[in-house]
Amino acid sequence: MNHALSETSDAGYQRPRDPVEIWLARHWQLVLGFAVGIREDFFGIGGNSLDAARVLDGILREFGVQLSLNAVAEHPTVEQQATLIRDRAERLSGPLIAIQDGDGTRSPLFLVHPDHGQAGLYCRLAHALGEEYTVFGIQAAGLYSDAEPGRTLEAMADAYVDAVRAERPAGPYLLGGCGIGAAIAYEMAVRLDDVRLLAVIDAGLLEPPDAITGPLSEEPALPPDLPRILASWQERDLVPRDAKPDFAARSLRVWRANQDAARHWRPSPYAGPVEVFGLMPVAWLPVTGVQRARECGSGEKMADALRELIG
Repeated sequence: MNHALSETSDAGYQRPRDPVEIWLARHWQLVLGFAVGIREDFFGIGGNSLDAARVLDGILREFGVQLSLNAVAEHPTVEQQATLIRDRAERLSGPLIAIQDGDGTRSPLFLVHPDHGQAGLYCRLAHALGEEYTVFGIQAAGLYSDAEPGRTLEAMADAYVDAVRAERPAGPYLLGGCGIGAAIAYEMAVRLDDVRLLAVIDAGLLEPPDAITGPLSEEPALPPDLPRILASWQERDLVPRDAKPDFAARSLRVWRANQDAARHWRPSPYAGPVEVFGLMPVAWLPVTGVQRARECGSGEKMADALRELIG
């Protein structure tokens, strides 16, 4: 039985898959006052014409795209609206992606991308934590731009620490991740002062198997058939329908860079505790590291445990 958050969240919630959908879902939440999935109808869930005008005003300020009021009626879901602005979303290619704003009473949780480089799988966790919690995802360089991917875990940790400090100059810091993201979060904790949480998360608590491994789980044949690979991801609802083959090429490049970086990584010494959700023991932690198991047979129980730790 799969106990991922996808099966324990509200039935109507379908998570964002890329930075544009993440931004729109967050913006809708600010306007409407509650979290939404990418296929919920704006007016069907209580939005009105004044709310629609606020959504459009936010899109204009963020992306410089002026849409008519009819655009919300004709494209009433986050998924559909994203197709109208995706080509203007260069700013969202940076590492730090705001998933949920929270109420400002708690320190934000920073969650580092897994091996495929995308941060969207943390949206369900943010949804399960509750709207009062601030959550940022950290996505890999080179997924949504021509930037070079990070080549070592240390270099990625350095870059992500800079991004975190730009958002939050002083601690306490709450960090976590799954897959390679857990290892990067560990190296970030080495570099930051006042780390109150370092969480290693079993990806199986976050997503169904297809979404955990996808877009990539193994080295494709060379040369890779990018249109076929992209079509497979779209059939599995892992990427938007209007994603282009060049996104598949960038994803493959990021995944390979992450695999190489993981193979050559040697953990730095770290004296703080590591909270482990769903996996014990973590083989790559130094023998001097302190691992604390958090009982969580399901994604919802993991969210409960995280709430206790965050406070």
